[in-house]
Amino acid sequence: MTYYKNLKAFLANGAEFAKDSPDGRPRYRISFEEIVARRGTVFRVPSGYSVNEFVPFYFSPSTKMAYSIHTKNVPLRTPDDQNLGPASMDDVAYMVVDPEVLFRSGRECWFTDQACNSAITPAYESDPGNLSQHVAWPLFDEYPRMATIPQLGYGGVCQYQHDRDALGYQQRSKQRMAEFLVKDHLRMDELSAIVLKTDVHRAQVEAWIRRAGFSIPVFVNPGCYF
Repeated sequence: MTYYKNLKAFLANGAEFAKDSPDGRPRYRISFEEIVARRGTVFRVPSGYSVNEFVPFYFSPSTKMAYSIHTKNVPLRTPDDQNLGPASMDDVAYMVVDPEVLFRSGRECWFTDQACNSAITPAYESDPGNLSQHVAWPLFDEYPRMATIPQLGYGGVCQYQHDRDALGYQQRSKQRMAEFLVKDHLRMDELSAIVLKTDVHRAQVEAWIRRAGFSIPVFVNPGCYF
């Protein structure tokens, strides 16, 4: 997920670059700066690179981070580091990618069993054949569900993600923030779709897509948002 105005630069450049990529550029940020800093120093994948040298994805739109933005607990910062106040989910765009596309790209990919910035070091895996068992999919697939994207055949994710004392749920919020990491950059022609909460930004995003020469569908789906 990203602040929607970043899409203009990503599309014009043909790619989103990782935060610590040599080709990375300043952007609008919706994040906790202290966590981002640790992801560039403390947290590393097994090959030795920092997490910030990868473009990260979550496995669903519904995460603890998205909820933090929804509750106005995450600042929005400009590319020149001005604090614009609390970010809003109304301005968040989801960039949807099929993991198989990234595995086939030839770039280094990792996926984890929980958030890369958690106090407990996540387990990293790079074998596509282990994706079905490495992530705690039962926590994603339970009912009731939200965030269906019927245009892509995505059946949604369990609307509950908070931790509980019950066995298997003590680390649910962190496990629901399991990550997929692709080294250095994400090409815009690798996107399956862009999802927005409302129609407010749709025409602008579609204009950026046309101007850049891409054919990326844009779906307005408030059900993917809190």
